[in-house]
Amino acid sequence: LEYSGIILITVTMTLAGMDAALVAGFIAALSTYAVQSITYQHPIKGAMCAATLRSSAWNRSGEAQKILLDKKKGRERILVIQCQGHIFFGNSTILKESVLELLVERRRSGDDPIVVILDFTHVLAIDSSSAMTIEKLKDSIIKSFGVEVVIFVAGHPNGFWC
Repeated sequence: LEYSGIILITVTMTLAGMDAALVAGFIAALSTYAVQSITYQHPIKGAMCAATLRSSAWNRSGEAQKILLDKKKGRERILVIQCQGHIFFGNSTILKESVLELLVERRRSGDDPIVVILDFTHVLAIDSSSAMTIEKLKDSIIKSFGVEVVIFVAGHPNGFWC
């Protein structure tokens, strides 16, 4: 999509001049942003229990391994929520409501998490109003659901490190 904008600007500049190319560039930039923003309308890519995540990257002691395997305080009680796309004022409320809904479902099934990890590895951008909404979401998770720890994971070229 970006390359088609470059071609549009080049052709417009050649045929109609610099002023017309500036207008074409503005329209191409807005169109590219709009398409990229709606590509991932739902900000949550998926949610899973950390029991599905295994890592051999760390050498853990027997005691640490025992804690992770414990049903009451181990991997079973860690919820990982993967976010995606652009998180902005238009979909940050959807993100908040979806996360709270996931926690309500977990509570109903008796699988209350003690740790929630919000994985932003696949997030392209976050605006300031969304950052404030995410901060309020963290407070809601801790107060309403008794979650002891909320962790935010920023993007990394190698993906999610567990």
